[in-house]
Amino acid sequence: MNSVMIEARVEDIAEKGESLVALTASQAARLQDLRFCRVSPTVDSGIWRVTDVTRVGVVAIDDVRLIVRPKTPLRSLIFMASYSGLQAEVDDASFAFEADQDLPAALASALIRSVGEATGRGLLKGYVSVEETGTVIRGRWDIARQLKVRPGIPVPVELTYDDYTEDVPENRILKAALRALVRLEQLPRRVVDKLGPLLGLFSEVSDLRATGLVILPAESRLNAHYQPALRLARWVLEATSWAHAEGASSGSAFLLNVAKVYEDFVGRVLQATLHPEGFDVDLQVSDWQLDAEGKIRMRPDIVISRQGRVVAVADTKYKVWGESDGSPPNADVYQALAYAVTAGVREVHLLYVSGDVEPRRYEIAATRTTVVAHAVDVSGGPGQLARRVRALGMMLTTIRLNVGGP
Repeated sequence: MNSVMIEARVEDIAEKGESLVALTASQAARLQDLRFCRVSPTVDSGIWRVTDVTRVGVVAIDDVRLIVRPKTPLRSLIFMASYSGLQAEVDDASFAFEADQDLPAALASALIRSVGEATGRGLLKGYVSVEETGTVIRGRWDIARQLKVRPGIPVPVELTYDDYTEDVPENRILKAALRALVRLEQLPRRVVDKLGPLLGLFSEVSDLRATGLVILPAESRLNAHYQPALRLARWVLEATSWAHAEGASSGSAFLLNVAKVYEDFVGRVLQATLHPEGFDVDLQVSDWQLDAEGKIRMRPDIVISRQGRVVAVADTKYKVWGESDGSPPNADVYQALAYAVTAGVREVHLLYVSGDVEPRRYEIAATRTTVVAHAVDVSGGPGQLARRVRALGMMLTTIRLNVGGP
């Protein structure tokens, strides 16, 4: 493994803008197949232009290691990825990963630490419904299944019972994420050496069934201490979605959707902040429609309501905004305006990633609507980041409640 990493030629890809990268035609085609960027030829043979990047991380194709470094500080990114509304306080020391210079190593280190903390008192256990065939009755005799499988034959019997076991969804998710990291070629040896002993804890846990997106179990008092590890595990499983070795060619990818991490983090902080104040915060609302016939569907990122009435609508934008005194992109404003009209609110908010820029208001005279652009500073320590978003949540809920009145 180490020899591959030493011999690999490293190429940096910009998260924004364009990059010129030396690749063979086959490597360029495989990079394009990952569908996280656009790859186009240049006038120079063997040099390819990479643009429209939507993920960050590392792609290894044959002897080339392509690195897309996030513009968000790694420390902040790891904190956002692990954030749970059940985290009452933030220990800054728990999120110090400056020793890891790339995303896979940082995220792997964070997961290893979080899993270790979550399982320090042993693996989580729970009751799981089990169906089995046996000669001794335990639990409930499933007569309906018995008659269907063995009509008229009393033995063996079909049984259904609840087993108190470590083989629960939470442990399956953590095991799957750790195994995904073991297969990843980009990790340094000091990180890989910690994975084996940790995986041994999950020897009695079955494998996670591949069902596409990872759906985390509902948060509860019993699994509260698992939440940071589960959230990191979900991002690891999403990022390690591609690997192959065929003949003389090989490849693997660790590509994280940072825009989704940012969206999820902001939404969860707002939920934790506003729920005690009597507000409901719904994320990725999918039943909105712009037209009467429901042909134009909309999916706002964040909808804040109180007693059934929408108070605020917001959309997260993983874009740097506010530089050179520029206005938000027109498409973002049009989208926000559609949300405001549909929800019947005076104001709608765009939450960009940027530095210290004051909110800017854009009055839409024709609809008497205001689009407010915010810049969320994701630099600094985790505590600072969470406080900024909490303050933003309080700001969003001070607006007027509706537009239906006079």
